[in-house]
Amino acid sequence: MSTSPAGRVVLVTGGSAGIGRSTVARLSRDGARVVTCARGGDRLERAVGGLPGVSTVVADVADGADRARLLDRVLDEHGRLDAVVLNAGLGWAGLVEDMPGDAVERLIGLNLTGVVELTRIALPHLLDAAARRGRADVVTVASVAAWSQVPPLTVYSATKAGVQGFVTGLRREVTARGVRVHTVNPGPVSTEWLARGHGSPPASDADARGRLSRGIRPDRVADQIARCLTSPWSRTVAVPRWTGLARLGEVPPVDRLLDLVLSRQAHRIRRVAARSVERRTG
Repeated sequence: MSTSPAGRVVLVTGGSAGIGRSTVARLSRDGARVVTCARGGDRLERAVGGLPGVSTVVADVADGADRARLLDRVLDEHGRLDAVVLNAGLGWAGLVEDMPGDAVERLIGLNLTGVVELTRIALPHLLDAAARRGRADVVTVASVAAWSQVPPLTVYSATKAGVQGFVTGLRREVTARGVRVHTVNPGPVSTEWLARGHGSPPASDADARGRLSRGIRPDRVADQIARCLTSPWSRTVAVPRWTGLARLGEVPPVDRLLDLVLSRQAHRIRRVAARSVERRTG
């Protein structure tokens, strides 16, 4: 069983910016053969199209036909699939009562349904890779919000909690057959995550700075994704590691205290979230 990413065929979703872009660049340096996708083909090609061993596909992971076409492209080009990095996702900040229905559907469709469905159609090929070469990997980019669901990220947190539950169950289906199933759970990351979730189109590198959320550099998350692909076991890791303390938000009596305190701050949370969104989309 090889633990090196060199020569492995890896599908990375959401490769045009942020964590996905950093991950594609890291895996390219490590010698992997990477197929990556995004909805915006021009931006994707500018971001990673010139990297060694990388090919790009215009695809929306929330669309069933696009998911099938994406997988077909990987198999047509490389004849196999060794790993999937499920990174594509959107965020939305605000109270549930203020959230448009189409935004709810978009978040669930990309952050949860897209993850489950792309994994489902990729799984026979990953199991085949594990049987032939000793291992395959599924890496999901979840969030520390999966462990502690707090406003103004209630719906986003619910999608990531769903991903965490899916990963736990999937591990219990496929670990003995050689497929490692990982979650990388970042805290705040400096990306366009919030602006894109609220409908802003992708910006050029020169224009994106004012739209970036506060947080760690995306390449710190990419480093952990790359470590998953070389780990002898399935991993669940917080980035930075101290953000794993978010798990305490689900432990009594901390959970009950959060219920009381946060619910009394709903109007303030609404105002703070609105200002944050305005700064990044205005």
